[in-house]
Amino acid sequence: MPDFSKIPDDIDVTIIGGAGHVGLPLALVLADEGLKVLIYDINSQSLNTIASGKLPHLEYDAQPLLEQALANGRLFLTSDIGGLTGSGVVVITIGTPVDEFLNPVHKAIRDCVDELLPRLADGQLIVLRSTVYPGTTDWLERHLESKGKKMKVAFCPERVVQGHAIRELREIPQI
Repeated sequence: MPDFSKIPDDIDVTIIGGAGHVGLPLALVLADEGLKVLIYDINSQSLNTIASGKLPHLEYDAQPLLEQALANGRLFLTSDIGGLTGSGVVVITIGTPVDEFLNPVHKAIRDCVDELLPRLADGQLIVLRSTVYPGTTDWLERHLESKGKKMKVAFCPERVVQGHAIRELREIPQI
């Protein structure tokens, strides 16, 4: 098994919340395409499962991709924010909850991004790949600017059926 304590400085894509139903299939497909992918997730149990070569949830066609990504050293895992390198694209796969009146509550995204800020470099691309409330991308761009960061911000809707994401990522235009 690869030594996950050694994360290279030239990561192509970091997926925040990457051990879940949205992030993990994306990480595996990107690794299969030859990219170095870092999964950052606070769920260390899921990360340990992935590191052992097993899937933490049902995802058809993912097992061979996971085995290959681990064997070829293109997949890296961490629950330590210090493991983020400040290079490559950052894809955030956590959602934006709503309150009892269905107004967006940006706290989860804000807290996540604020924790990442010291590790992000100006000019880096952040992609929100989640079901987020309309206007969240604009809100995030303004929030980053208020913190003195000059980031590129994009949105890619997460519209995959759980268990079928690998196939859908390859067959349905996504990003």
